[in-house]
Amino acid sequence: MDGNRVNREKERHNASFGSARVPMEKYHKVLVEMKKYFRMQILEKLDNNAIFLDYGCGTGYNLLDFSQNFSKGVGIDISEVRIERAKSLAKEKNITNVEYFVMDAMNTTFENETFDVIRGSAILHHLDLTLSLNEIKRILKGGGAAIFIEPLDTNLIIKLYRKLTPNARTSDEQPLRKKDIKLIKTIFPNTEIYYFAFFALLATPFRNSKHFSNILSILSFVDKIMLNKRSPFKWLAWYCMLIFKK
Repeated sequence: MDGNRVNREKERHNASFGSARVPMEKYHKVLVEMKKYFRMQILEKLDNNAIFLDYGCGTGYNLLDFSQNFSKGVGIDISEVRIERAKSLAKEKNITNVEYFVMDAMNTTFENETFDVIRGSAILHHLDLTLSLNEIKRILKGGGAAIFIEPLDTNLIIKLYRKLTPNARTSDEQPLRKKDIKLIKTIFPNTEIYYFAFFALLATPFRNSKHFSNILSILSFVDKIMLNKRSPFKWLAWYCMLIFKK
């Protein structure tokens, strides 16, 4: 395992606490449909007996948001600063069925088959993919599901934008490539993949307009047709959602 990589990620995320990726925030506004579907998939798989893991939980908000839908929730993150904030938020909201730990996501201390449901948002592309996928497989219960949203590295225009804005991300980030998708399907053969946000990006200039929601809805509908998993155009997508089943 690359200890330097872990330390670089820790330092970056500790240092960037409370700050946004300003160049990217305007684009994230077009991910509405993906975020809705992501949340829906998680809620469908949770029940009152579930043990739930937020894999790369940041400041813990998402885990708290689902706190009424599981028996026990656990959040892990490499950043001590973010975990301290997560603990404070849980205390402020008097939510007692969650725990947070500073932990390397590629080498957790959990027992085998601990979690019924695992979620992660833009975390896998920060990690050694093979190590993280095998760790997720180890700690996920049989019959459980892990749901992730991740950026793709298959659109040449988006790839060029990333090259022109290197300071907007850490040096170790690697959005998912076609070979990474193949690796995922090797480790989790029953993976479901959904693709999002190509035409929706055209709504970005209208983000402050009263017509933004309508424009985004139309473009997101076009994406739903053009980026379906059987379409050759799916590789134009900016993001994908992955559902791993064990």
